[in-house]
Amino acid sequence: MFRAIGVLLILWYLSSLFSQSFLALDSALTASFQAVESAAVQSQKQFEK
Repeated sequence: MFRAIGVLLILWYLSSLFSQSFLALDSALTASFQAVESAAVQSQKQFEK
């Protein structure tokens, strides 16, 4: 009985941990793509000059 409760608590903790890491990964990828887009726009503006 106690093992089952312990396993459920560990699974709940891991689920929370993975969801937080996926959110952090999503934020990092979004920031990276925004930086690449900004660099591309600036490069395009310099080529047009």
